[in-house]
Amino acid sequence: MTETLSLTVNGEACKVAVTPRTQLAEVLRDHLDLTGTHLACEQGVCGACTVLMNGEPVRSCITYAQSCDGARIETIEGHRDDPVMDRLRAAFSRHHALQCGFCTPGMLATARDIITRFADPDEATIRHELSGNLCRCTGYVGIVEAIRDVIAQRNAEGLESARPAPAPVRPRGAFAPFQAVEESRTTPAPASTGKVGSDGSWTSIERSLTMAHPPEKVWALFRDIRAVAPCVPGAVIEDVSGSGFSGAMEIRFGPIRARFGGSGSFANDDADRSGTITGQGDDKNGRSKVRGELRYRVTPGQDADSSTVNVDLRFQLQGLLAQFNRPELVTDFADHILGQFDANCDAVLSGSQPAKARQLSGLGLGWTVLRSALRGLFRRK
Repeated sequence: MTETLSLTVNGEACKVAVTPRTQLAEVLRDHLDLTGTHLACEQGVCGACTVLMNGEPVRSCITYAQSCDGARIETIEGHRDDPVMDRLRAAFSRHHALQCGFCTPGMLATARDIITRFADPDEATIRHELSGNLCRCTGYVGIVEAIRDVIAQRNAEGLESARPAPAPVRPRGAFAPFQAVEESRTTPAPASTGKVGSDGSWTSIERSLTMAHPPEKVWALFRDIRAVAPCVPGAVIEDVSGSGFSGAMEIRFGPIRARFGGSGSFANDDADRSGTITGQGDDKNGRSKVRGELRYRVTPGQDADSSTVNVDLRFQLQGLLAQFNRPELVTDFADHILGQFDANCDAVLSGSQPAKARQLSGLGLGWTVLRSALRGLFRRK
């Protein structure tokens, strides 16, 4: 089944007939022959496919064309009579802000957005805003200088930015892969030990956490699935019936957001203070599926007021998110999630509320992959 969409692309009205699941990038490249919109990861991570929709940057590889009906799209082939883009193109050339040029169309779209939102951003803010666009050639130095150059020109002429800028999100010191935690949260990350491995398409995670609460109190929380679920970042329990439940799990991995809806079952052994949760779900928008099994056991800690929680998780991802089965990605991501889980459990056991989930940024993901590759290289040497 096809639907006819009405779009304004680079100032020209057009109609295209597409299926509901067609991506905006496919419309631009395959239907309108605007191949300046580049495709690389096709999962919203690298930013090469970024275009402007109604004046704001979007990832065209993960944007359904159906949601763009009536929208105004600008690609790198457009921006006619656009003084900001004209200056940006000249500045990119002047500051050698491109080499192979593959990332440049998406980078220019993001750069234009930065210039029109921020009055006078510093280098840290510009780099933070660029963190969703990956470049393998330049080191970003020329790109940052080109953006600062255009902003300086605009400010020298006394012109205002096109729309008000939000408060800049600043990393602490050097750019950090995680968003800052609330200042009121003082709970440290857990001292976790264990391993991450793979067996075919399955990924396994073993971790041991230490919690500063007695075993009986920790177990009372863990055995109550309605109480412990809010401690898992992004998890929501919608219904519990007997030993079964239904709910959802939202994962944020830089620009990628997936919400898995599904069902599962749980079983508890009060004598052994151990339990098992199994479940499966799918993300209809992202065409990904997940299934997994979680085993946990609460044992006494080093003193009467502490506990050790042993966690064993096996899961399998299928579809667009299958790349995150890789152990080198899972290790840091698992520790990030477990850090939030541990802090949330501590908050609930202390009579407080779980904190909001923090996001793992695209730059953090890229650094994880690079670090893993370097480790492998030096091990081979």
